Amino acid sequence: MRKLLMGILAASVLALPACATRQVDASPPTVTYAYNSDSDYDNIVDRADQYCEQKYKADAVLVDRAADGAGYKAMFACK
Repeated sequence: MRKLLMGILAASVLALPACATRQVDASPPTVTYAYNSDSDYDNIVDRADQYCEQKYKADAVLVDRAADGAGYKAMFACK
């Protein structure tokens, strides 16, 4: 039981960085991500590229990037 609990705890700690970025909107042909810090920006660029490639066989192009509360939002167009 203790090993199972330790495994669950370790998995939840490893998943924390994934919570720092999240897709908040996808209105064809755009996708918007929220993120907490500038260090997360490269991650959302990669995620936007993957999204555009999978959905439209296109590249993600930054349209808008702005502060949003305690974090940021970035919108990408698939072109």
